Amino acid sequence: MKRRLLAAALSALAAIAGAGVTAAHAVERAQAEALAEAYQRVLADPTDVAANMEYARLAEAVGQPRKALATYERVLLNDPGNAEALAAMVRIRHLLQPDKTLITFDTGFGYESNPLQRHTDLESSLKAFANARIEDERRFGDTRWRTLITGNAEYFNNVSELDYAYFGAVSGPLLPVSPRLTINPFAGGGVSALDNAYYYSEAIAGMQFEGYLQGAYQLMRVRAGYRDFGDQSVSTDGFYADAVARWAIPAVATLDDVLVFTPHARWSGIGGIDVGPGPDDIKPGEYSQWGARVEYFNKVADWLTLGGGVDVTQTLYRKLYAPDGDKRDDVMIEPLLSAVFNRALGMQTDLALDYRFQWNQSNDENRDFENHILTARVVTRF
Repeated sequence: MKRRLLAAALSALAAIAGAGVTAAHAVERAQAEALAEAYQRVLADPTDVAANMEYARLAEAVGQPRKALATYERVLLNDPGNAEALAAMVRIRHLLQPDKTLITFDTGFGYESNPLQRHTDLESSLKAFANARIEDERRFGDTRWRTLITGNAEYFNNVSELDYAYFGAVSGPLLPVSPRLTINPFAGGGVSALDNAYYYSEAIAGMQFEGYLQGAYQLMRVRAGYRDFGDQSVSTDGFYADAVARWAIPAVATLDDVLVFTPHARWSGIGGIDVGPGPDDIKPGEYSQWGARVEYFNKVADWLTLGGGVDVTQTLYRKLYAPDGDKRDDVMIEPLLSAVFNRALGMQTDLALDYRFQWNQSNDENRDFENHILTARVVTRF
């Protein structure tokens, strides 16, 4: 009896499974027939927008995105203002991009004439540094996702209190909103060390807008963060927010040059006393800051790219005061020069020489300083 019941149950399951397979095959046949019929209507009149849209929707539904993309592009040739076709084209192009991982590593040596940024009792130092950046993009389901991992370290032979290391990561989806614009909301965090001791950890969230305009890659990034400092730090825990944009104009004077304009602004609620240079560009002191950088790069030969520019930044401190009682007001002017020897050490490896001069003018003369920074670094990508 039990055997007969088991056999009957197995037969019923087999019948159900067979019916499911049969139904799936029937759906596939119906979709294939509908797609073929829609294609015949397109062949009858390739300029028929309605017929093309029907075929493109069906092709996308049955998992043939390349056919759908070609059809949406054909629709836009005949109907450039078709919003559905434009949105679908952007979406499918985005999805068809291959997964990629780009690793950039640079390391080298440098010299600073006044790394402690003092007004008097200057102390110069040699330094060694290394920076790594991993940018990974891949598709999860119907969404492309970007993850950015960064790490850097800096060692000074004369001023160990500036020895610094940082490791952090942010991640978020890439959302195409037009053929030329993508939005990347992101979140993440990082941790750092200063003078061989814990310095701070941070949480970060923000959004980046990027795309190709006027033949060059442009971007704007806004972000906010919170830093939690160690007990030995002169800084207090607090929030910060900043924004930066990059606008590039290629072929200004020659076919191989580019002019880059980079405005930037920051608000910091991180308390403490600004006793000297910070290991990154967010200093304690609670301030508002704004400025801009202008740079010009020219590939003068296949093996050499020369660049120069200037960065001007004003920092208004809210709780730090000059001797006359006014709130501290600093202006930093930084001329920049660079020479990149393209592929000097291999197809993916460049040699770069950089010079930067920091000239800080403050209404507190004790915070005036000058600092010459020279570096030589090897930059490799793989």
